[in-house]
Amino acid sequence: MDSNLPIGEHIDFSRYWQVVRRHWIPASATFAGVLALSLIAALASKNIYQAEARLLIEPEQTSRRIGIEDGNPEVKKTVLEKDPIETEAEILGSRTIVEKVIQELDLKSEKGEPLTYKTVKKALKVEPVIGTDLLQISYENSDPDVAVSFVNRAVELYSDGYALFNSEAALKDGDFIKQQLPKLETEVENAEANLRNFKNRNGISDLQGQITADIDSVAQVENQINQVSADLNDVNARYNRLQSQLGVSWQEASAISSLSQSISLQETLAQLQKIKVELAQKSNVLSDSSPQIISLKEEQADLEDLLRQEVAGTLGPQQQGLAGQINILRLGELKQGQLTEFADLGLRKEGLEQRLASLKNSYNNYQKRSNLSPQLEEQQRQLERKLKSVTENYQTLLSKANEISIRQDYKVDKVRVISVAALAEDPVNPDAKVIVAAGAMMGLLFGTALAFLLDLKDNTIKNTQEVENMFAYPLHGVVPDLSLGGNNQQFQLPGSEKANLPEQIVSEVSMMPLKEAYQNIQVNLNLLDADAKKKVIAITSSVPQEGKSSVSANLAVARSQCSQRILLIDADMRRPTQHHIWEISNQIGLSEVLSGKVSWSETVQNVMPNLDVLTSGSMPNNPIALIDSPSFLNFIAEVALKYDQVIFDTPPILGIADTRIIGKVVDGFLFVVRPGVADYNSASAAKKMLDSTGLKVLGVIVNGADMKQEPYHYSSHYYANKK
Repeated sequence: MDSNLPIGEHIDFSRYWQVVRRHWIPASATFAGVLALSLIAALASKNIYQAEARLLIEPEQTSRRIGIEDGNPEVKKTVLEKDPIETEAEILGSRTIVEKVIQELDLKSEKGEPLTYKTVKKALKVEPVIGTDLLQISYENSDPDVAVSFVNRAVELYSDGYALFNSEAALKDGDFIKQQLPKLETEVENAEANLRNFKNRNGISDLQGQITADIDSVAQVENQINQVSADLNDVNARYNRLQSQLGVSWQEASAISSLSQSISLQETLAQLQKIKVELAQKSNVLSDSSPQIISLKEEQADLEDLLRQEVAGTLGPQQQGLAGQINILRLGELKQGQLTEFADLGLRKEGLEQRLASLKNSYNNYQKRSNLSPQLEEQQRQLERKLKSVTENYQTLLSKANEISIRQDYKVDKVRVISVAALAEDPVNPDAKVIVAAGAMMGLLFGTALAFLLDLKDNTIKNTQEVENMFAYPLHGVVPDLSLGGNNQQFQLPGSEKANLPEQIVSEVSMMPLKEAYQNIQVNLNLLDADAKKKVIAITSSVPQEGKSSVSANLAVARSQCSQRILLIDADMRRPTQHHIWEISNQIGLSEVLSGKVSWSETVQNVMPNLDVLTSGSMPNNPIALIDSPSFLNFIAEVALKYDQVIFDTPPILGIADTRIIGKVVDGFLFVVRPGVADYNSASAAKKMLDSTGLKVLGVIVNGADMKQEPYHYSSHYYANKK
């Protein structure tokens, strides 16, 4: 939608106006009824007077009186607590006060019965003045004295009750607080003791600081574990290499290194080696029983015992267990440097392993404490919240006790009447003119709504514009219904007093709009296609009573008056009409021609210059068999040569197949729509059938249009005003 278009292009006001015009009678009746009711209400209304008073509910001033205005915010908040103004408004308008005023003033209805609370409550209004501590009370009554008396007495009852209530409430509150203070004090002490015991039991002075320290310690120990693990890996690599070369443990290597440094042990080891060599040489010559061999073996055994004794004495008590494991004969084969390095690596390896185990143990301890920290922290928070809660309750109750004590010692009236009941200058009920004006507006609204509701329930097509919106075919003409103008001077053929018979075009002034309508139709048909002559056309509609026969007859007349030879054929064999229109015989006609009983030239009847009519004839048993036959095609071909144009008056297209069969052999259809008769459902179904069957539609003719309902009806005005 183009936003630059004027509002009239977006909203079709003329369409809405047409809806109201179509249903102006019920709309006018509704408007008149509502307006009449408003007039009755205005005449019957009485003057209503309103009395109004204002009260001041003073805010609590205790803070300034006891000097804590700038003190503890919690205490100040407690001291300044007061009932909201809305609550006081509800109290002032409560049933207790209202019924007491009714009883004291003896208020009664027009029937002499006592007024009820519900009735009075409708006229009573109690509300706070926004942004202030004021209460406004007003009461409406037809008697101004009653209105004033009611407000004044209600204010008096409220003020007295407020003072009494505050005094009694203060005493009750004081007693209650005195009973509760010791209990709250005990709860505070218990909460403090629980928190203190928790910290002592878990060794916590600063839980958050301890959590931070544990996290730092875990990180440091983890770094140390990584460093020691790296050093241990390096030592293990070197240790394993030397162990594979030496074939001894590091403890043995340490012991051998110590033995290698003993001079006497080395000398004994040298003598033993010498004896072994000599024994090996002589064993090759002498037998084992030889005295020399025996002497050498005894000397070898003595030297080995001496060597073992020296080894045991050299190693000391800590390495005595290694004495039996050391191969004494290999002492000379091992290198002193390798032994020393291997022994040092063994000692270092053992130390690193012990340190790593210690670090891992410390890491696990720190980790356990870190895992327990959230639970400890949550327990401490719960204990702290409990202590804070009971402490705040205790302080609040203590402050409240001080406030009540001061309030009892310092009496003050918290309710002050700012303005006594006074009448408004003018009655508050609506003025009679306002009631009538409102009634007129409501009547207009209801009447318009009724018109649109009736229009929604009416499913018929209303005017030419709706026809154009419904169909995509060209609009060739609008035939007005002159009988709707109130001047029914149309000349009709004999027998046309029967329902829905068409009018005949004449030259009278009253018939000029009808004549011009059909002349426009024939001009539009001539302009369709100058090269392709539409010699054979059919005229149909969606449902009966739309005036297709009337349009067929009048269009034939209009064409004949233009010096064209026209043949009008009544192809509606079930409900023929043309013989009634022209008041001619229907004994023989189209059915006899198609059945071969007579020739068409013998059957046609001349009704006026250049216009012949072929009636439907007697009703056959099966009209479709006659129409859907070669003889029908031959018949059309013959009459098309004889006449300038052939016009078929066919049955409605819905429910009857005759029209669709005729449509296949003619040059095109003219579709007739009568507003107020054709509805959207039938018109839509007819259009869908025409489109789906591929029948050619030359255009639409709107018949029997009410020109007052049309957006363009200049022709009717033009001829109506012609002198």
